Amino acid sequence: MGESLSEQDHVAVAAAIAQAEAATAGEIRVVVLTRPLVRHPFYGLMWAALLALVLPWPLALLTALDTPALLSVQACAFMIAGAVLIFTPLGALTVPRFAREEAGRAAAIDHFLALGIHRTSGRTGVLILVAPAERLVEVVADEAIHAKLGHEAWESVCAAVLVGARQGRLGDGLVEGVAVAGHLLARHVPPTAGDANELPDRMIVV
Repeated sequence: MGESLSEQDHVAVAAAIAQAEAATAGEIRVVVLTRPLVRHPFYGLMWAALLALVLPWPLALLTALDTPALLSVQACAFMIAGAVLIFTPLGALTVPRFAREEAGRAAAIDHFLALGIHRTSGRTGVLILVAPAERLVEVVADEAIHAKLGHEAWESVCAAVLVGARQGRLGDGLVEGVAVAGHLLARHVPPTAGDANELPDRMIVV
């Protein structure tokens, strides 16, 4: 899910947004994050400390090591495990799923507000945020959309993006996710006379 997006992907996603918005009063924006949402050193050190605390006990029972030797083993275990979990990709595996999900939701809301998606005239803005490093997709919908669809409706959007991403086709997944969002919006928020495109269609990669 971490492959880079090409210029062709940017064009395809923007075209998909324009096509989806042609059939609805809703507004769609797509944001892709290139940096991890959760920095893992804290969790790496936590697991290294846990290992260092537990390791001396079986050694004390199964070996003849004295207390200074056990303390030395404990210190070495903490330093080695800490270095491995901080400075290698293995550290990312120590981040709990709930921490990834909370960080993803917070990032989605931050970008929703920062991009002014909540300022559309009909409160019909929708943000699709993708965090490849965490393998997360978050959707935030404004008041008028949320009141009609609710949280559960966006699971199909997230699933569409993830299917493409897991196959190494993040750009295609985003196009499909936008199309699914467009179908949902078209059914519940049809276009009205005088609709204007209030938000840019281009995808944002940060």
